[in-house]
Amino acid sequence: MFYANSAMPNHYTAMGAAAATGCFLRQDAGRGAYAGIVAGLAVVTLMRPNDGAAVALPLLVAALVVPAWRGRGRLVAVVAGVGAGALPWVVEAWLRFGGVARRLSEASDTQGGMRPVLSLKAHLTALDGPLLCRPCTGDTVASGVVEWWLLLPLLVALGLWTARRAGPARAPMWLAAAVAASVSVPYLFLVPYAAPRFLLPGYALLVLPGAVGLLAVAGRARGSRPLAVGLAVVLLGHATVQITQVRTHVGVQERARGDWQRISAVLREEGVRPPCLLKGNSSAIPVAYTAGCASAGMDDPAPATAVILRRADPPRWARDWPRRPVPDTYNPGWSVAVRPES
Repeated sequence: MFYANSAMPNHYTAMGAAAATGCFLRQDAGRGAYAGIVAGLAVVTLMRPNDGAAVALPLLVAALVVPAWRGRGRLVAVVAGVGAGALPWVVEAWLRFGGVARRLSEASDTQGGMRPVLSLKAHLTALDGPLLCRPCTGDTVASGVVEWWLLLPLLVALGLWTARRAGPARAPMWLAAAVAASVSVPYLFLVPYAAPRFLLPGYALLVLPGAVGLLAVAGRARGSRPLAVGLAVVLLGHATVQITQVRTHVGVQERARGDWQRISAVLREEGVRPPCLLKGNSSAIPVAYTAGCASAGMDDPAPATAVILRRADPPRWARDWPRRPVPDTYNPGWSVAVRPES
């Protein structure tokens, strides 16, 4: 929910992927299930087209080769969902970027150039932060946090093993795992940095076979006191690690976001009042929102009222503006340059 509240796309792609996969798996697939597939994939594709394609691929394969799911209805729903989500993205690509190829190229450049790369270590490091591990040089991960990557694969494997005896009912678990792998692989092997949010869609789908595995362990624990105690210790330890991480990052976010208020206060002291336009090399959008201003990129031709800088010099067109450091910030190096009154 932290990422959802931060207007990050990954929570919505995770929910859309889980919804689309769940509706796809409905045995009595009808209009409602097909509408769910379309809606889920449309959300995923609109938020992140690459995630939409990754989720759709195993669903399309399943609709073509698995007898229980074979049929025109599921195929049409998957294609329609991706198309519905991609259409506004394509239109925006032509209106704002000059075409789909240009937008994809700029997106790749923003990611540092998508290419074959092994990012597993970076994702492991990012388990306990930072929220954006770019780069992860010199950062480490707390040993207790690693348990998540140890427990989840074990529970998923146990869930798939348990489901093998369920006959046709085992197929949904395998499809959920396949979709999770498909949507996670690009971030693990093509993106040269990491953020915990990147793997949320994969986690949302792996929770399904993982839950089956956990129920299998719980069933065994009913007849074994040592196993029951061990399971309770593991679950309590996992909850402790997660709660500790939440409290740590809540504190970090409160202090870091307090910088936006401090920067806004300095801007007000310098006479910046709405209507105003802020530009900056970092956090220009949230600071502008806090200050009641609009925001724009550094290369936007609209004249700026002030420039927000962190550990950087003003752009050429603002080098003669009065510059003032922002005191007592959580993250050091903030300053503002305000356009002098004419």
